[in-house]
Order: sequence, then C-alpha cells, then structure tokens
Amino acid sequence: MYKLDALQYPYDALEPVIDQKTVEVHHGKHHQTYVNNLNKAIEG
Repeated sequence: MYKLDALQYPYDALEPVIDQKTVEVHHGKHHQTYVNNLNKAIEG
C-alpha cells in the first residue's frame, strides 16, 4: 500500500506566494485522497 509522505518543509515555507492553509488542504486533503483512491484501486 502507498502512503502520503510528510512534506520536507513546513506548511508555511511557501508564504507569501502560497499560504499555509492552501498547502495544508492540497497536501493533507487532496493528495491524501489520491493516495487513498490508488490503494483502493489496487485492492480491487
């Protein structure tokens, strides 16, 4: 099974270009959903 690795930098490291909340949502929610769906597809 695949897992979502932690970022190698803090969520606020990209500010002011990308705010902390946006990074948290994209990494913690969107990307986690992609990993979860991949694992479900593999299980079949």
